[in-house]
Amino acid sequence: MAIIATNKKIEVEIVEAGSYPSRIYQMIQIGNVAGFQGQIQNKVRIGFELPTELKVFKEENGEQPRVISQKYTLSFHEKSKLRKVIEACEPNALKIGEDGFLEEFDIEALIGKECLITIAHKASKEGNQFAYIDSVTRLPKGMICPKAINAPVILSYDNWNQEIFDKQPDFIKEEIKSSQEYQRMINGEDGKPINETKDVPF
Repeated sequence: MAIIATNKKIEVEIVEAGSYPSRIYQMIQIGNVAGFQGQIQNKVRIGFELPTELKVFKEENGEQPRVISQKYTLSFHEKSKLRKVIEACEPNALKIGEDGFLEEFDIEALIGKECLITIAHKASKEGNQFAYIDSVTRLPKGMICPKAINAPVILSYDNWNQEIFDKQPDFIKEEIKSSQEYQRMINGEDGKPINETKDVPF
């Protein structure tokens, strides 16, 4: 029997464009990797489940929610995209006294929080359509987001879980492996030298 390679385009079903009530169920810390214009940016991948959009992926599991994830820089600078996610899920999380300044926020607190995401489509360089999160806002008054279906998934360097890492798509695993944090975890503080460059806020 021959082993045949093809050049056929594989059609991947993507989430339809539109707005959906959603819940954050996944936080994957990527770490400091080369980003905009080659500068080092500290990244996290946040996963949203769409509990109103159910589909049977495997017969043995029955209906499960569609999911979509997006990468964010770990900054809540006023112009950052992550700040909009935080404020959509926890409107008062970043509000403090007039004379105060909030320096840190633990985004793991967003797990299980609900929001409204708007999904749009874009074509890749190869001409394939893919879905991405265009905006994240507060859930409109009166709109209900069903209860969470997926179990929470958190991967961080402070609490590394190899099983969770192994289940990630290859492109995410490769990006994690390229991070400063992963290299230090594998090689130790005195291991392979890592080039430091200036971070950018978003």
